Amino acid sequence: MIKFFRKIRQNMLSEGKTGKYFKYAIGEIVLVVIGILIALQINNWNEGKKSDKQIELLLTNLVETINQDQSILTETAHLHEFRSNSLIYLLKITRNTSDISFQRNPIPKAEENDYFWNGAYPDTLNLDFINRSMFFSGLNEHVVINKNILDELKNSGLFSAIKSDSLKNAINKYFSSVDRNFLLDDWNEQLTLSWREFLRDKYGVLTRELSYFEYDPLSFLKENKAVQVRIHEMIPPAIYRSLNASKAITLGEDLIIEIDKYKRSK
Repeated sequence: MIKFFRKIRQNMLSEGKTGKYFKYAIGEIVLVVIGILIALQINNWNEGKKSDKQIELLLTNLVETINQDQSILTETAHLHEFRSNSLIYLLKITRNTSDISFQRNPIPKAEENDYFWNGAYPDTLNLDFINRSMFFSGLNEHVVINKNILDELKNSGLFSAIKSDSLKNAINKYFSSVDRNFLLDDWNEQLTLSWREFLRDKYGVLTRELSYFEYDPLSFLKENKAVQVRIHEMIPPAIYRSLNASKAITLGEDLIIEIDKYKRSK
């Protein structure tokens, strides 16, 4: 075989065709390289279009899950808005004073015809409101935020393929907020359960019944300082919970806006 190529080379040299041969060979190599580059470019373009479609589908699903989250977070915000204000009310009427430190920054009532209380909050003695305050103080809500879409975006590598820093930042802000305040450690659930057990075991009071007092609820609150202390302890977490739920709702709304902007830019 070696002898064969040597013979061809000798023939080409003898015929003065060496220069033409190498030019032809280089031309062939250049054409092959260009063909490979074009094929790679087409493949990358196809993969990019495929990734764009996958990202768009996942973002559409993400909007749906955020809307579901918003419903849960709104219920949480309203519950703890009512809980914080109603517990402040209980301390005020029990101690017959308006000097409650938490009242400096009261959380406004969510809306009229609210599930928890219809109309303005009372500022005078209202036994129905006292009973409702105690009832909802023992209501535990379990916030479940759907992270499946986020996990799929990140595990598939599609998150890094999103060509919008503002969208990626909005996604990170939203899920960091709900993760930190609602998913990592549900301390609020333990606080509520502890409160219910405290009233049940020590005083025979069942907070899960709307009218449970055998006598005047105001007298019960005034006569038991330990109950007042526990109520006082529950107010800051209720305010904190309501404010964090409201913040998460806003971050979710901002994220939906960023998703819409990203889709319209494609």
